[in-house]
Amino acid sequence: MWNDKETDVDLLGHDKIAQTIIEIINDNHLRPLTIGVYGDWGVGKSSILSLLQAKVALEKQAKVSEIHCILFNGWLFQDYEDAKTALMETVVSELARLQPRSERIQKLAKSLFKRINWLKVAKVSSSAAVTLLTGVPLPIMFGQMGNWYNKGKELIGIKAGDESSKDDESFLKEAEEESVTQQIEAFRKEFKKLIQTSKVDHIIILVDDLDRCLPKSVIEILEAIRLFLFVEGTTFVLSADEKMIEYAVREHFPNLPADYQDYTKNYLEKLIQIPIRIPLLNKAQTGNYIKLLMLQHHLKHDYEQLKNVYEHYNKQKKRPYDTVNLSYEIISQAIGSDATGLKETLLVADQLTPTLASGLKGNPRNIKRFMNTLFMRMRIARIYGLEDIVKMNVLAKLMLLERFQSKKFDDLVEEVTSTDNGISSTIEVDEQKKETEKGDGKVTEKKTVDKQDLEWREWLSLEPSLSSVDLRPYIFISKEKAVGFDASSLFPDNLQTLLGMLNSNSDLGLRTAEKQLETITSKERILLFDKLEAESRAATDLKNIPAPIKGLLRIIKVDESLELRMINLMVSFPPSELGPWAVAELGGLKNEQAKEKVRALFETWARQDSNKTLQSLAKSFKVK
Repeated sequence: MWNDKETDVDLLGHDKIAQTIIEIINDNHLRPLTIGVYGDWGVGKSSILSLLQAKVALEKQAKVSEIHCILFNGWLFQDYEDAKTALMETVVSELARLQPRSERIQKLAKSLFKRINWLKVAKVSSSAAVTLLTGVPLPIMFGQMGNWYNKGKELIGIKAGDESSKDDESFLKEAEEESVTQQIEAFRKEFKKLIQTSKVDHIIILVDDLDRCLPKSVIEILEAIRLFLFVEGTTFVLSADEKMIEYAVREHFPNLPADYQDYTKNYLEKLIQIPIRIPLLNKAQTGNYIKLLMLQHHLKHDYEQLKNVYEHYNKQKKRPYDTVNLSYEIISQAIGSDATGLKETLLVADQLTPTLASGLKGNPRNIKRFMNTLFMRMRIARIYGLEDIVKMNVLAKLMLLERFQSKKFDDLVEEVTSTDNGISSTIEVDEQKKETEKGDGKVTEKKTVDKQDLEWREWLSLEPSLSSVDLRPYIFISKEKAVGFDASSLFPDNLQTLLGMLNSNSDLGLRTAEKQLETITSKERILLFDKLEAESRAATDLKNIPAPIKGLLRIIKVDESLELRMINLMVSFPPSELGPWAVAELGGLKNEQAKEKVRALFETWARQDSNKTLQSLAKSFKVK
């Protein structure tokens, strides 16, 4: 199986991207510089940062340059009181650590820490947006400095009556008379001096997982970069999903006029000088990636041999962009011997490629997770003594049905588990029908075929044939409770952003999501509904409307076919735990069957007496 974390084992050609970034960084006249590594969740952004770190370490070891790399994971400071100062403290600490015995370095670091603490005391995070836009600090900040003075002493470690702390006290007294702008300027000067004194050519600050942070933390980190740390000798490399960062900017400035709709893009363009976008894998690349994963497993994670195969494979290309299939012959030549045990798994890779390339949109992380589930189930089969019965190609085909046609898979499970021999008559009949049509030379035009029926036919066409296969052992090892398979781990990444907005409890996010819901398919809306419905059932406080239910209400506003499911969800909640919103939010339904059911629900609520407020509202509310 494969680790889901970032890796420095490059199977995607990301090494070239990392090398490009290094060469840009080494161009002195571009600094200070901010580079954005953009891409969807799971495309390998963190792995690129990992490869970049490794290259910097090699250059430093070979004494090619004196570059110091600092990694800051924004997500780790998600709940930190101020992500801005967390980044600043991390960078200063790392530079001070380079020369722990240098008095000058430690003195500069101490001064910088004091300024950071002053900013904490002054609660600059709440007013930085105003400073950023206008350059003028809020006047109220200076009127409150007296109240924060004692807190400031505590933050920099001054004890009451400590005579040796006079310098520290004078620093805070001087700081009272300074504006935020002056503090920023002073910090930048001292920070620049710290870099010069540290005897490094320059520092590279890698900011990872920025798109996992809440909007507030995203803005604080971006402000720290631009306001405090963007000085000569620094390069920032930020990895993020561009759409999520734009969303954070919109959240931060919710009241911008309508004609400022491009402000979010302009805001990012001012911060990021050089954007590098990571593309998703195409069909051929997806196939080769699956084969490399299979090979990695076959070689028991012998990375030297894996590297040899990858290098030998690349030599088969006349030009870097040539499409070359990673064949069994190429692998055998690189390994130097026949790898007969690999043939079967490579055939499975060819079987999986078309569907995974289309269904998972060439996303490496989702592909890896699918492969992990496949091999996990093969391991379960071995543990139960079924390794001679369960074939990987059959299991892989069934998993494709489970992943991309869940209703068909559920129907198949119900059919198979009720038989004596585990053979699906549905598959048997439909496979025979396809063979007959093929033999008669009949070709049904795709445009006249229902989309779901077309997907079913395409799945039936995949090897191997299942018409005479006992599917019960495959169903057994695929039970969610038996193997801990979490279907949500394969939740389509193109819906992740939309799901986040629907579950954000933000009016702006919900309005934006509602517009996007109109542009996606009904199947995708059902996936989102399923996810939010599950979260709603887990809600503990129903007196106030839970965030997932707000998202569900937006979905049914766009898709009335889901209104009945919404009412069924409401029926499942105990009336005693519901707040007034339960009645107020169920108006305006369009589906007649849903209206009828909500009338019956209100009558039930009107008769109960465990929740008087709900009872009164249900009696007075009329469903039109």
